[in-house]
Amino acid sequence: MFRLSSQSHNFIVFSIFALLISSCQAINNLKGHIEGRHNRHFYSNDQKDNPIIAIIIGVLVIFGASALLWYNERRQAITEYRLEQAKKQCISVNSSEVNPNTNHQLIHINGESRTSELVEDAAFGLSLKDCIKLVRKVEMYQWVRKSRKNRRVGYYYVQEWSSTFHSDCDEEHNNDKSKWILEEQIKVNQNVRIGAYLMSKSLAEQTNANENILMFSNNAQAVSNFYKYSQGFQDFEANGPYIYFQQNKGTVTLNDLRVSFDAARTGPTTVVSQQDYDSFTPFIIHDKFEQTLTRDENLEDLQLSCTTCFCICCKLCRSLEKPLIQIDWIFESTLTLNQVFQNQAEENACITLGNRIAGYVVMGIGFCMIFSPITWLLSWFPMIGTFLASFTGFIFFLVSFIISIPFSLLTIAFAWLIYHPKYGIALIALSGLISAGIYFYIKSQS
Repeated sequence: MFRLSSQSHNFIVFSIFALLISSCQAINNLKGHIEGRHNRHFYSNDQKDNPIIAIIIGVLVIFGASALLWYNERRQAITEYRLEQAKKQCISVNSSEVNPNTNHQLIHINGESRTSELVEDAAFGLSLKDCIKLVRKVEMYQWVRKSRKNRRVGYYYVQEWSSTFHSDCDEEHNNDKSKWILEEQIKVNQNVRIGAYLMSKSLAEQTNANENILMFSNNAQAVSNFYKYSQGFQDFEANGPYIYFQQNKGTVTLNDLRVSFDAARTGPTTVVSQQDYDSFTPFIIHDKFEQTLTRDENLEDLQLSCTTCFCICCKLCRSLEKPLIQIDWIFESTLTLNQVFQNQAEENACITLGNRIAGYVVMGIGFCMIFSPITWLLSWFPMIGTFLASFTGFIFFLVSFIISIPFSLLTIAFAWLIYHPKYGIALIALSGLISAGIYFYIKSQS
């Protein structure tokens, strides 16, 4: 099953990990202070400034977590509303014949995809039936730089197959770009039908190419005839799913190439998109939230010159947490209209929950960094400094994640006040109760 939002949210996860890594690095710097107080060569002015840097980074991390939570809730609310409205508008039609009455409307169809056209790659002697999409992948056997982190960051080099050319190697580990004589390629069959409806190119491109195509001697011969002895390749060998471009027959040499193919086949298919006569075009959503999103885009244009960390955090979260703006879905199985929208709603809920947890954790790390100078100061006490630093560090760790609960709930609640006022008021009341409970508990203990 294909899902439109998977690629954008891979990048969200990457951004979250970047925040976590930067936070951990700052905490490690403070740990170095605690461990190094018995060594005088660590008593430099630069080291003493690190607690202040930790506070600044902590504030930035908390702000980034708040921005992530805010725009996550905005995306969730708008996407949920749009899914509900789209489900009401969507019409299930019979795929066996084109319905002129539903032209330019959002429709749902399912059936068996089929095609009479072949998808070909003449250079490799490939000609595939019942194929929607053919993906050619190219890899080079080359030097790849790896990083090693102990006390210092170091690099080492290994030879391995990689689908990207690595130009970041030194003179002793040099890769030859001229050997990369062909590129990756995607061929899409533009004559695939689901009943009477023609699959659009945008839908065909979304299909999952999960079938590995095996290579044989006739494919190797076709490659040999097409490329001959280009750039010093002497032999072309078929082995399983690969065609190997070899400089020395029978052995893998630096800068050799190998090529493989993956195919998406016809079969059970479900489409939800806008009907365009006998084909499809993406269904663009227009509703009450359109002005809000347009205002945000205009605000980004006005703030292009703003380079502060706060503005960068907001822009990054806003660009990543974009709500549903169009519907052009294809699924490689037979689904009813209710199943399609239920799956999309569940995916939206899972993404929202994951981002809420991530935002809460990042906020907790931010508070830990703000409290860390206190731990650092306690570490300077003679004899018991290390113990005090460890003990208070653990206490502040717990406190940071406890106070992050009401702060996270308040951020979510204020976002819901704008998009779903009833839920927002309830969340503000809940966060107020939790804050009051924490306050009175701490007061009673003291």
